[in-house]
Amino acid sequence: MTIRKIKLNLGCGRKKIKGYIGIDNIKTSSVDIVHNLNRFPYPFKKNTVDEILMDNVLEHLDNVVKVLEELDRILASNGKIIILVPYAKSDWSFVDPTHKHFFTEHSLDYFSEDFEYSYYSKVKFKIKYRFINNNSTLKHRIRNMLPLKNILRYYLMNIYDELEFTLTKANAK
Repeated sequence: MTIRKIKLNLGCGRKKIKGYIGIDNIKTSSVDIVHNLNRFPYPFKKNTVDEILMDNVLEHLDNVVKVLEELDRILASNGKIIILVPYAKSDWSFVDPTHKHFFTEHSLDYFSEDFEYSYYSKVKFKIKYRFINNNSTLKHRIRNMLPLKNILRYYLMNIYDELEFTLTKANAK
């Protein structure tokens, strides 16, 4: 007997990913469940979801703390959450007028048990992040050749385009 893992693509829009349940506020051909992600609870039982993907969605939602608490509620103990957001020091953060929040590599530290200001929420995650660069144009490819990008990101804008966070429950084995 094969156990099917539950994978959610929250805020999927028109992006259908094989093996994922598409959830969005507006019905498209990729949406399996219509649900407003600003309304709680989400239509899943506690500790039942194995993987959650939010690709450029979190910055559009009203309350980041409540969303992460809800993701923690539905996430299985060994599950993971993948969140992609525009990097706050990138033009991508400011181009879209529907963005409500901006993120740096430390924005989700508030949900880490080791962070001194982690008292804003009861939920705690192990958090990994990585920077992502767009390589779609010659201008982007040239910019991406810059040496010492990890140092330059503190002084220059537009060094990175996007952040990817991977979260797991802090108490997961």
